[in-house]
Amino acid sequence: MEFPEFDGRVIKPNNADYQEECYQYASSSYLDDGIIQPAAIIKAANENDVIKAINYARDNGIAVAVRTGGHQYSGASSTNGKNIQLDLSQTYMYKDPVKDFENFKWNNPDCTSVTVGVSFTLGEFNAKLREKNRFVPHGQCQYVNLGGHIQTGGYGQLARSFGLLSDYVEKFRIITVYDKVTKARWVYKDYKDMSEDEKKDITEDENNDLFFAVLGGSPGNFGVLTHVTLHVFKDQDYPNSRGLRAAYPFDRQRLKDLLDIMVNKMVDDDEFPADYDYCISVLDEPPFTTYEITYDMKYDRKEGQPQVTWPPMIVIFVQWANLQGDKQTYDSTFIDSILEAAGGKDQGIIQVSDKECTPLSTLTGHWIVPITREFKLPYFKRTYSSNASSQRLREFKWTDWVSDRIEEGCSGSVNALSSQIEAQGSNLSAQFQHFGGSRSRFYQNGNNSPTSFSWRDTRLGCTLDAFYYSYQQDVAKNWVKKNDDEGVGNSDARFCEDDRRVLWGSHDLDLSAAHRYYYDSEEKYDRLCNIKQTFDPSGVFTPNRFCIGLEPEVPSAEKRKIKPLLSAEDKFWKMASMESKVGKPVPLWNTWRA
Repeated sequence: MEFPEFDGRVIKPNNADYQEECYQYASSSYLDDGIIQPAAIIKAANENDVIKAINYARDNGIAVAVRTGGHQYSGASSTNGKNIQLDLSQTYMYKDPVKDFENFKWNNPDCTSVTVGVSFTLGEFNAKLREKNRFVPHGQCQYVNLGGHIQTGGYGQLARSFGLLSDYVEKFRIITVYDKVTKARWVYKDYKDMSEDEKKDITEDENNDLFFAVLGGSPGNFGVLTHVTLHVFKDQDYPNSRGLRAAYPFDRQRLKDLLDIMVNKMVDDDEFPADYDYCISVLDEPPFTTYEITYDMKYDRKEGQPQVTWPPMIVIFVQWANLQGDKQTYDSTFIDSILEAAGGKDQGIIQVSDKECTPLSTLTGHWIVPITREFKLPYFKRTYSSNASSQRLREFKWTDWVSDRIEEGCSGSVNALSSQIEAQGSNLSAQFQHFGGSRSRFYQNGNNSPTSFSWRDTRLGCTLDAFYYSYQQDVAKNWVKKNDDEGVGNSDARFCEDDRRVLWGSHDLDLSAAHRYYYDSEEKYDRLCNIKQTFDPSGVFTPNRFCIGLEPEVPSAEKRKIKPLLSAEDKFWKMASMESKVGKPVPLWNTWRA
């Protein structure tokens, strides 16, 4: 494949560092699918590289997968076949205040509007805002980059009190291939704010369609996002704000009691004040040591990341935003009830206390987790959304059920006589968050929104992820399948009668076949497909199945077959006939030496 000259690197499969450069969060979970194997990775040094890559793809009938951070859980920020990956992780950064001023600049004296490049990580972005005592709602993962985060909503700890990060996009800049012309243009939340020169480039309907599609359609499907202008908030407008971050040993009853508060106090009260956000995270791993070197251990080498460890634990995040400012005073009753359910302050570690004021720009930093992934292992990812009432959740005993599922998922025991593992648990990561209520900004901002994000009537969000070593794979898969079968998608489901998913937590790469789970109406999905056809008719930004507007894939006869399991003898002789390849596993007997 002959490429034009780029200022940045072009990395091909025959390069020694290809596997390391194409590695991303989803790589190990989809190795067998071969979907994260681009024909080339173009690490764009500047916008000229971006446009060259797009034009090359357009002229040669191939597609471009756009990657800023690569945290997309089903691998949709990569591609395979003849397609290329455009890596923007360093393209729109802020390193030099003179050279890179366009990639981070305050737009008004009040510092309530900022324009930022998509290559910033959340940790970097949060730190830049904090310099001015400013904040905006965003997610928890320090190494997620803004490009994908904004296009999938920007879910985070301030969701009830402020909504999604994407709710505060005033405009964005995107490079599209429109009428066979590759061009960058600004797209506005309100077309009236455009200059007359900008209006010459795009009609009002085209502007509104692109704003709707890019924010909530499917990330990277309509063009290359380069910059966003955001409205941000001032600490001084929310004085006396409070927060709680506390860690407790995992205990099944403790988790249930904490979830009961979420259901019985928050979900049960539709008028619950929007000032409060409440989230519970669970991290667990079975009590066994393994010496397996996983794919992620080999390639996840984020510089500066601390090496961390933890016991099975529950982490509590609570926040009071003081949305009315000086008009109200803080009442600790709600947070006190959470601490009581957890067993009191002496039973855990309190790292951020509600007993003193903490500015919101500082709290948003406290909510960020400074690691790339919970475990350096492949996973089965599940994020569910529910609009179930508290009455239904109690009737189906959801808090009991999900607490039992987590306890069962991480359980394991060793036979003292044989030292054999009797029950194989998984490494679990779970999170529960309340989004709903009539006063919730997550809900209110969704009414008549110019974006296409779905499920804004969500009351609860629930993530249940199983990470696994090779010996745990079947157990982890079965655990997740049982959660699917019992938790969502049927009249007896414990969490939600419908299967409702979010783009950032995807676990099915065929978006067209699964679109009813990601979009809350057929009309919305049809509109997105029409916009896709207008702005990307030749499929330059259709690098995989997680794209708008494709016909559902019909499995081949081979894929539909259930392959029989090999006997131990067949496995032995199949391995004996394996060809020796660099970087691939070798049979045990080949490691013995005389």
